[in-house]
Amino acid sequence: MSSSETIAQHLPRTEARSLSGHEGAVLAVRFNRDGNYCLSCGKDRTLRLWNPHTGAHVKTYKSHAREVRDVHSSSDNAKLVSCGADRQIFYWDVASGRVIRKFRGHNSEVNSVKFNEYNAVVVSAGYDRTTIDTFQDSVMSVNLTKTEIIAGSVDGTVRTFDIRMGRETVDNLGHPVNCISLSNDSNCLLANCLDSTVRLLDKSSGELLQEYKGHACKSFKMDCCLTNDDAFVVGGSEDGYVFFWELVDAPVVARFRAHSSVVTSISYHPTKACMLTSSVDGSIRVWT
Repeated sequence: MSSSETIAQHLPRTEARSLSGHEGAVLAVRFNRDGNYCLSCGKDRTLRLWNPHTGAHVKTYKSHAREVRDVHSSSDNAKLVSCGADRQIFYWDVASGRVIRKFRGHNSEVNSVKFNEYNAVVVSAGYDRTTIDTFQDSVMSVNLTKTEIIAGSVDGTVRTFDIRMGRETVDNLGHPVNCISLSNDSNCLLANCLDSTVRLLDKSSGELLQEYKGHACKSFKMDCCLTNDDAFVVGGSEDGYVFFWELVDAPVVARFRAHSSVVTSISYHPTKACMLTSSVDGSIRVWT
């Protein structure tokens, strides 16, 4: 048995619990920075704070007028930011549940939102292409490093904007990009594309390093990510399955039925073999 197969035996595939409360599709679930709590959002226009390790529902946040597409917590866990189909971005106080500020500026639905590392900047991406104005179609996903904004679009490109240099680089993948994710060492970039392929890129050069296949991804926005040791790629599938691929050679080392419908979101714990998934079927599941 190879070392990757041995390690794959310890990947989180056992359902520890289900987090119930959302009405309708859950569109995103995210661990907070230290992995002690998680946030979810969905079609029911709410955000919810949970302790995924006990299953406790801590708080519900309501202000969005339409479905909530994405949520991200600040590094100190005191604030959160959310976005959705109502074209607005909400900046919340976690403890009180109060909206501190609303950011307006998008003229269409907003798909993705992130804090920067120091919680001083919020970057959003949406159907109106206004994250970086050179995109030709909807921007589906955005990520931040200390000096860069990285975004993926339905126009088939991943664009990196160097904030310090004022320089943009473009990687054309030739297929609509619906999610981008950084490796934990920030050297590589994962792009989930609507041709049912996850692509691994060298972040500096844009070189295509590997492709991961076997799942179905043709019409839904679905997350992809790396395990916290960067050894495996994780992706959801429109048939409810979750796939694990070995990073270097790209074989499927594990797959299992996580939900009865599309897996919309995957979040991997920062230090433990623990994973969250959410689905169009309205459920959130914790895997260990």
